[in-house]
Amino acid sequence: MQIKEVKLFTDQMEAMKQFYVMLLELELLKESTSDVSFRTGDSILSFQQAPGQEKPFYHVAFTIPTNQLAKAKKWVQDRNIPLLSKDHKDEFYFPYWDATAFYFYDPSGNLMEFIAHHSLNNAVDEAFDSGQLLCISEIGLPVDDVPDTISKMNGQYQLEPFAGDGKQFAPIGDADGMFIVIDKEMPWFPDGRKPGVFATEVKVETGRTGSILLQNGIYFIVSI
Repeated sequence: MQIKEVKLFTDQMEAMKQFYVMLLELELLKESTSDVSFRTGDSILSFQQAPGQEKPFYHVAFTIPTNQLAKAKKWVQDRNIPLLSKDHKDEFYFPYWDATAFYFYDPSGNLMEFIAHHSLNNAVDEAFDSGQLLCISEIGLPVDDVPDTISKMNGQYQLEPFAGDGKQFAPIGDADGMFIVIDKEMPWFPDGRKPGVFATEVKVETGRTGSILLQNGIYFIVSI
């Protein structure tokens, strides 16, 4: 599965523009007082102004080349972006999907992740820069009912869980792109924060077209 575009909300529009353009050096595709879009490799990351006093936050991951984790960490730290740590570690290897990742927050408090999937043949031999943010490969979807969400996605797109217990946690898709479906009462890793349920739109390529609404219409997924 490929994630082509993710549309989220933020209550920190100006700070987000500065963060993603000036610090992460993403290409600015669209900008207005109420929305902004950035290109990250083969994907687009978009934010709209959050309504009222809402302070939405999400989980998003960018894929980086399999051999670039150390360089990517230094690149982020050189921009004075603190990395999140757990048990005195700030990078984490996930053996069940052969990937290594690190995490940080953006100005909206989104749990952002750079992940190197070692099963993908995407190694490069050069200095790290924003051009090596290859795509959005994860978007978090906290839900009331994980098994029901798995069933709906399988029925619409023939997507299967990549890992997880299928009850509280289910990454649905593959190493190229996945929905991180999590019980909304289960804390995120590694910060231990309880997820929030906020409006999310995701455009994907799955090999099957069509759209689906999840979590009482809060999540809109369309496959092109």
